[in-house]
Amino acid sequence: MLGVILDDGQTGIAHLSSLRNRVMQILNRLTIAKHRRGLSVTVVKLLYKRALERILVYAAPAWWTGSALQRVKATSIQQQVLLAISGAFRTTSSKALQVCCGAEPIDRVLDMEVAWYAIKHRREDVSPFGTLLEGSKMERFTASQRHLGHLTPVHWDGQQPNSTLSIYTDGSKLDGRVRAAFIVYHHHLVEEHQYRVSDHCSVFQAETVAIQQAINWKLQNAPNDSCHIFSDGMSVLMSLQNHQIKNGQVQKTWQLLDASISLHWVKTHIGVAGNKEADRAAKAAT
Repeated sequence: MLGVILDDGQTGIAHLSSLRNRVMQILNRLTIAKHRRGLSVTVVKLLYKRALERILVYAAPAWWTGSALQRVKATSIQQQVLLAISGAFRTTSSKALQVCCGAEPIDRVLDMEVAWYAIKHRREDVSPFGTLLEGSKMERFTASQRHLGHLTPVHWDGQQPNSTLSIYTDGSKLDGRVRAAFIVYHHHLVEEHQYRVSDHCSVFQAETVAIQQAINWKLQNAPNDSCHIFSDGMSVLMSLQNHQIKNGQVQKTWQLLDASISLHWVKTHIGVAGNKEADRAAKAAT
């Protein structure tokens, strides 16, 4: 396997031994540069975090099993690096070095790499540090089937134009509960729509759902009218402008947009009536 040494017993020890030799060679050069070129401790720590640590955890799901022997050998490699960074006595314990250098225990980093692979590629539920991470509920990216040339360019501004059809949207995460809502002002009618979103979702996702549902309402109830949709979620509006983004909900939302819909950002907590009502509705959703 490219870059990984697999032994007959699949213990990962042969790979760790190879890693030790490779890391020590790089570390010797870094130590020389530290003294001759005046590299600061901060720079050397950054090089460890961005280079040496990534070498150590490369392809971890293929060889890391978390056995006691693997943990001892991985920690030993990290200890040598941290000794060089800190200049501490060789008898200093690995735990003390990790605290002194602000470095996470390498075996825990490896555990997290394996857990993240299981979540991302296998959609498994894992508990790497005693906290359940529900990979089965993780949003999966599905590539858009529409050519980028056929997509409507997304624009938004901070204006508040008057319109016969205005929709204010908002998302909320309060007391561990995630909600979305939108308020419709259509001629002299006012409608309120509320949605409960899965509690593991973020406020960003809730605000995206609110905009998406507002667009769906417009397309179903007033397809020929010009519509102004207002949101205080600037991050969502900026994401809608990026057609390369891999967030599934964002993709679904900008695929629904057409030339009759205008997006506007409204600053929160400045007394805009529609935005206040959308915020109230989102917090009240059950």
